[in-house]
Amino acid sequence: MKKILRLLLAAAVLTVLWRLPFRGTDAAKLIPVKTVIVTRSGDRYVVDVGAGAKGLGRSLSAALADLRAGVSGEIFFPTAEQVILAGEAAGEPEALKAAAEEPEFRPAAGVYLSPEADPDPEAVGNYLRSHPADTTVMEVRAALRAGRTPRVPLLLERNGGYRVAFPEPR
Repeated sequence: MKKILRLLLAAAVLTVLWRLPFRGTDAAKLIPVKTVIVTRSGDRYVVDVGAGAKGLGRSLSAALADLRAGVSGEIFFPTAEQVILAGEAAGEPEALKAAAEEPEFRPAAGVYLSPEADPDPEAVGNYLRSHPADTTVMEVRAALRAGRTPRVPLLLERNGGYRVAFPEPR
């Protein structure tokens, strides 16, 4: 009797699993992201990941959704190595909080502030891969949740190149 019940239970489990809507991903359609540039234009966020792919929205999540909708493929954020808040977004604490709390961003991705309005994601990404700073999305998130001001490095453009600097402690 126990053997029959086990077989019926196994058959029921397999039936349920077979009917669940699994969604596969075609690896050829993945668009890996290396650098994410977040800027503000008035009351809207603009997200740029390079290669002409940009998203616009009233919140960072909405801009990321717009970015996903505007590309022919699937944006893959787990490969992002840097998140850069640029232009107006670099000086706004709510933009830093939105980026730190964004679940799409990899916790180990570096976070930078850039006063430059529209840095090139590919050029900045190439520089930062060889000159990384150690402030990550997770560290910024933890500091903000603890009520501390995170120490986020500045990405400065100098003589056609870039330089990473830390702001003076307050």
